[in-house]
Amino acid sequence: MKQLRAIRILFAALFFAACTACLVIGPHVHPMAKAAQALQISLAASSTALGVTALWLLVTFLFGRIYCASVCPVGVLSDLFLGIRRAVPRLNLPFRFRHRSRIGRNLLWIYVLSVIFGISIIVFVIEPYNIARNIAAAANPQAIGSTWGAFGRGAVTGIAIGILSLLFIALSSIRHGREFCAEICPLGTALGFVQAHARMHIEFDPDKCDSCGICEDRCRTQSIKVVSRYVDQQRCVRCFDCVADCPRGAIRYQINRNRPASPLLRKVGSK
Repeated sequence: MKQLRAIRILFAALFFAACTACLVIGPHVHPMAKAAQALQISLAASSTALGVTALWLLVTFLFGRIYCASVCPVGVLSDLFLGIRRAVPRLNLPFRFRHRSRIGRNLLWIYVLSVIFGISIIVFVIEPYNIARNIAAAANPQAIGSTWGAFGRGAVTGIAIGILSLLFIALSSIRHGREFCAEICPLGTALGFVQAHARMHIEFDPDKCDSCGICEDRCRTQSIKVVSRYVDQQRCVRCFDCVADCPRGAIRYQINRNRPASPLLRKVGSK
């Protein structure tokens, strides 16, 4: 069970390297780069993206937000900035549970309506893979030249939006971890609705949990509340930090639901 995080990190590194190579050099650089591009959810790209989207909806229903955990380049980029937070003692404060906001739901409606009515410029600003394209354009302007040219704008516009997006993701990740994925991203919000009914869950074992709070401290989406043994299944991005770091094996990735335990006081003391 504790190896799940290592497996996720390995896949995330492979997909992020492949996506970066695809966006900066081109999909011809390696078959993995082309495959990584083909597996991205990008409804603005073409009708073939519907099949990829259906695939990820099925995967999410079975296993959860695996796409957000390892395949989405913006999600992995957020993890890299989170690594900076954890490397700097002044920034590396414990996370605390946060209630779900309505921002992601509102942006999801904007995204869906933009796709339906063909308002592509909005899609190219808020869709995760297109955010990655805009960021990568600083190194390869040709990657987005034709896209922004269709709106009567040059690659400079896309590069500027990419830089602003990168700064926002960096600040958001350093302050609140995977906030973009859990609270803002429209695709993450949509996958979260599916994940709420997924077959595999992150669950507390009430017989083993001693309320040490390590899982809540580490949760990069701030979706764990130890005192009530609660995991927000919509916001969880399946990073498996909680599963790997729990010293008692009291939080698990499993198919069955556990009975909720009576609320207990958080354990006081050193971790």
